[in-house]
Amino acid sequence: MRIHRVRQGESLSQIAATYGVSVRDLIRYNELPSRSEIVPGLALLVPKGDPLAVQAYTIQTGDTVESISQKFGISPAVFSNWTGYSTTAATLPVGSRVYLPVRRTSLKTIEVNGYLLPSGTDSDREILQDVSQMTYFCSFSYQVRADGSLVAPRDDIALAAAKQARIQPLMTMTNFDGNNFNTTLAHTILANDSLRRRVIDNVLSTCTAKGFGGVNVDFEHMQPSDRPLYNAFIAQLRDALHARNLTVSIAMGPKTGDNPNQSWMGAFDYRTLGEEVDFLMLMTYEWGWVGGPPPTRV
Repeated sequence: MRIHRVRQGESLSQIAATYGVSVRDLIRYNELPSRSEIVPGLALLVPKGDPLAVQAYTIQTGDTVESISQKFGISPAVFSNWTGYSTTAATLPVGSRVYLPVRRTSLKTIEVNGYLLPSGTDSDREILQDVSQMTYFCSFSYQVRADGSLVAPRDDIALAAAKQARIQPLMTMTNFDGNNFNTTLAHTILANDSLRRRVIDNVLSTCTAKGFGGVNVDFEHMQPSDRPLYNAFIAQLRDALHARNLTVSIAMGPKTGDNPNQSWMGAFDYRTLGEEVDFLMLMTYEWGWVGGPPPTRV
């Protein structure tokens, strides 16, 4: 699997040709209603195909679309798709840098995670069978309540399918109250020692009962002032999970600098949390999310 970000003017046919896959597979893996349902900025999952890397190239005097394409072993159409220059361009701007695909000669092993909102139906099994290359799948979500209890999703079918596909399931715990990520709910849990302990005890019993390999914490929209409380909670949870040979991971908002007072992001102490967890997910959604408005068609 790889991800392709749709560029202005691209079609599914062009993208499929670039990666050596079929249009049918692009439609199927991305659950597109038709081949025309793509917009610039859309992130497409590209299944299988030739492994590609991206290499920078500075245009030299005398270079043409044809000569550069031959040098990289690609077609002029692929060159055009990646650079925006027409296949019939008579001249190219000398000194300009372009980025072009090259075939990888060696592969790297990566870990892949995906989030699933279980429906409790056979579609959960079908989804996990389709993406059986994953390392982890996060069952989204176990919603914490103000009394320390957890409201579980209907994930029994998904967990059975994950076991069959040898995908390690992770239990995603959230401060989602059914409608929103609840700031007050997160504070209530984080600020109360007995409630934190009750949540952790419920997490451990759930992991044991359902066979989770670890816990993924996705607390969002926390108060910036809860930053030290969240650090302490994650450390406490980590100690309890590691004692059972379970992993702890977190989902965090992305940021380029640390501002502890920043709304939304201020609660995430990258340095401390990075030392506390086994791994983490940065929520770098660029064009939309499942609870937001649909992208604008162009």
